Amino acid sequence: METEEMIDAVRDFLDADDWHYEFDAEHGVIRAGVTLRCKLKNARMFIRFRKSDYNVLMVAPISADPNNIVEVLRYTAQANYGLASGNFEVDVTDGEIRYKSYVDCDGLETLPKEIFLDSINVCWAMMERYGNGYAALAMGFSDADTEIKKAESDQE
Repeated sequence: METEEMIDAVRDFLDADDWHYEFDAEHGVIRAGVTLRCKLKNARMFIRFRKSDYNVLMVAPISADPNNIVEVLRYTAQANYGLASGNFEVDVTDGEIRYKSYVDCDGLETLPKEIFLDSINVCWAMMERYGNGYAALAMGFSDADTEIKKAESDQE
């Protein structure tokens, strides 16, 4: 599946669900805001297209304070352990926190809606599940062990 076909399919899915988004044709990126059910309240979503694949990035509205980056990184490592799809990333230079999923469309003739929705929903669900912990840790109100227990006990 070529880049233009992926972009068209994704835009068709978003349009059918009445999403409000921007498409940057020069950089091959779709941008949208999403509402979260956690203390983060919202996030920015970016869908970046390449030759035969795309990434969904869900970026938290807060950044980790440099004084708290070690606890945020510990939390991230614990949150990522055992995840089946996607992963959290933290930029240690500016504290940006995001969740990333990846879809390889090489060899596909069409992009099934279910695969596309899964690539968004996993980012959304993980931000909601771990978002309260990121909020607490980014501001230095807690520690990684406490917050990972809260995030993962809520899901049992």
